[in-house]
Amino acid sequence: MVKGRKPLSSAVKEASGAFAKDPQRRNHEEPKPKLSDPKIPDHVEADPVAKSRWFWVCDQLREMNLLHATDQGLIAGYCLDYSMMISLWGHIKGGIVSEMNEKGNVSTKPEANQFHKFADRCLKREAELGLTPSSRARLRAPQAEEEDVFEEWLKRATG
Repeated sequence: MVKGRKPLSSAVKEASGAFAKDPQRRNHEEPKPKLSDPKIPDHVEADPVAKSRWFWVCDQLREMNLLHATDQGLIAGYCLDYSMMISLWGHIKGGIVSEMNEKGNVSTKPEANQFHKFADRCLKREAELGLTPSSRARLRAPQAEEEDVFEEWLKRATG
């Protein structure tokens, strides 16, 4: 059984300044996937809520230059959990999360417990993908070159 903290990627360590003190600790053999769009799995495409979330997440990660084809499983799991959470929300919206059984005892609806479970899973996967404010604060991604409107105008004007 593995114990202790999960290892951080070299990008996170570099962003935090860990290699400034001891540059020999860098993992030079860490795989670096290329930026590319993952293919949407069939089971995600079949679910309209999950499909909508897939495109939203991919757009967000693409804008941050963090979208890799290797993240397909993580994004798919997040989108399916999100879809399940939304469907469970339909059962508990309005605040009716408990019910009385035959003996007169009040118990929490199973839908409420499942909703909280899926909401927790979504939050963990959002942090893993860099979609929460605290996880973005720890990330450092290559920034795309910003287009200068004046430079574009000059190029068109000069030929």
